[in-house]
Amino acid sequence: MDSTIITEIWRRASACCGDEFVHVLSGLLDEYERKPGKDEPVRITAEWVGQDAYTSLVVALNAKSRRNVRYYDQGWHIELRSRLWTHICRGIQHRLVTSGLAPEAITEDLLALEIGV
Repeated sequence: MDSTIITEIWRRASACCGDEFVHVLSGLLDEYERKPGKDEPVRITAEWVGQDAYTSLVVALNAKSRRNVRYYDQGWHIELRSRLWTHICRGIQHRLVTSGLAPEAITEDLLALEIGV
């Protein structure tokens, strides 16, 4: 997934959802199921996803303990495993597209994933 698409997804979702964005993220974290194997860590910063989205992510992660969700809050960034990060990003992207709030680039990226391009 292209980092500019990720930035646009997070900023748009944060702006569209407002205070409800924390609940959206909590729902995605609750439904995540970790598969066996190792995947690389991803650093998420406020500069990358936007300050409001970053704050919502921190609140959602700290809201409750989840068996399959591990993260490290380093103060200036959060570290998540890449499969968890992808699950969250794709979930947000799918919600934007199905609600009609996604611009063409985000919609095309999701379509490309679904048809395997």
